[in-house]
Amino acid sequence: MRPVPQQSDNLLTPLALVAILGLTFLLRMKFWNQPLQMDEGVYAYIGWGMLDGLVPYKDVFDHKPPGIYLLYSLVFLLTEPSALNVKVFASMYTLATTFAVFLLTRKVAGTKAGCLSALLFGIFSCGPKIEGGGVNTEIFMILPYTLAAYFLLRAAATEKRTRYFLAGLFTGVACTIKQVAVVNVLWIAAFLLFRIWRRRTGKKASDIAADGAAVAVGMVLPWIPFVLYFYVQDGLHEFFYWQVSFNFDYMDRGVKYLANFTILLKQMKIILSENTILWLLALVGLSSLGRQLLEPEGSHADTAQQPSAKREVLLLMATWPLFSFLGIAMGGRYYGHYFIQIIPALAVLGGVGLEAVVHALRFKGTEMFRQPSRILLAALIIWSCLLFVKTDAPYYLRYDEEQISFRMYGTPVFSVTRFVGNYLKERTQPGDLIYVWRVNPEINFYALRKSPTPFLIHWSYEDETLEKIVNALHRAPPRYIVAMQEMSRFPALKKYVSQNYHQEKDTDLEKLKQIFAFEVYRRNEG
Repeated sequence: MRPVPQQSDNLLTPLALVAILGLTFLLRMKFWNQPLQMDEGVYAYIGWGMLDGLVPYKDVFDHKPPGIYLLYSLVFLLTEPSALNVKVFASMYTLATTFAVFLLTRKVAGTKAGCLSALLFGIFSCGPKIEGGGVNTEIFMILPYTLAAYFLLRAAATEKRTRYFLAGLFTGVACTIKQVAVVNVLWIAAFLLFRIWRRRTGKKASDIAADGAAVAVGMVLPWIPFVLYFYVQDGLHEFFYWQVSFNFDYMDRGVKYLANFTILLKQMKIILSENTILWLLALVGLSSLGRQLLEPEGSHADTAQQPSAKREVLLLMATWPLFSFLGIAMGGRYYGHYFIQIIPALAVLGGVGLEAVVHALRFKGTEMFRQPSRILLAALIIWSCLLFVKTDAPYYLRYDEEQISFRMYGTPVFSVTRFVGNYLKERTQPGDLIYVWRVNPEINFYALRKSPTPFLIHWSYEDETLEKIVNALHRAPPRYIVAMQEMSRFPALKKYVSQNYHQEKDTDLEKLKQIFAFEVYRRNEG
């Protein structure tokens, strides 16, 4: 691709951005009525509970960072606590991420490429195969994650230490939403080590170390209010356990005991059915950046930056997807929504690649297809576009929200839990408690009723954990107990239910049981 000078904005650019943002918002509207899955149910429950004094990690157990609960809590502070309001907020939030992708790409390759990257991000970031229409942590993480990359590029181009500080600050914010954003720190550290090794003219190793210190200070700052909050709430020990100790164990179990490579291959087959075109365009963009990196020093037409600074910007963009993929791989599980983390990096490269393809078609026409490799590339791009349409079009044109949920997760359980939660809300008072066994806390959120135990999702069947649950039920008997899984592995709960509860009888519940097996028990009167 030719060197792209900084292009002046004109009337077409804001109009194009408005259209892209409108399309981005419109695509997400299809998923507004989709049921919450269990992780989203945890965040919603904790975010709602925090408004009533619930302290994460102390009053309820989960291993995600506190930033995601705070975001949900802010939504419910400003609006009614409902899944729809979170979905609408996430749609608006994503518009900011789309604009951040535009700004980032514009620093690399100009305004046209920036608009194309924003378009690619808007389309592929909400894909159903990566659960992009949901409200999981990655949806909120990638805004500060992308802004951190933007300010790192600014730092490489301008040598201003405040840019390094901002890159660290936004990385820290991203990590308070999901820990895997820490790969940005590794990316920045690798860049600074590269600078020390390369020793740019006029840049001392001590200055580069000071840049790194600015990143570290920025990284730590977003965590200080949370540490102070949990210290005041006497929950610092629990905060440390669920954020550090448990997560290291979680990653260790994933890497040691799961067939990581097999899981990756299986998941990539699903992911690529939706966004092969994005990966192909990213490869084209990477090739374009690579050609620029291989050009002799000083040959760039870009006069806004020194040639060496421009090379560093290109190198950063070429390596960002690698570090983003490391974030996906850290847990060894490769769930679909993990791949949202790499979408901004692929969109940046994809915009560069798409701009290169459009430029070649415009100025070379059919001559560009004289080489067999280019004919093959064109065929692959056309095939991947058709594959994308075949994969995603039914979600937008044919399926309703329950069918979308079933096809995304392979189970109808989340449609069932939404009905059960609303059913119990109508039959309970705000002070009543509901206990859900074993991994569906979204029921508590739909019902807006608290759980008597801090164990919302049960990762294990350890005797000590099960005993704590039963003791909590004895101390604060719930009005209803919902068994979304068989209680045979929890005999103490089965005994407690048989002595104190009776099975709820309702025609609608019986119909749902034909779709997914569950039971609802109501506490005996008197």
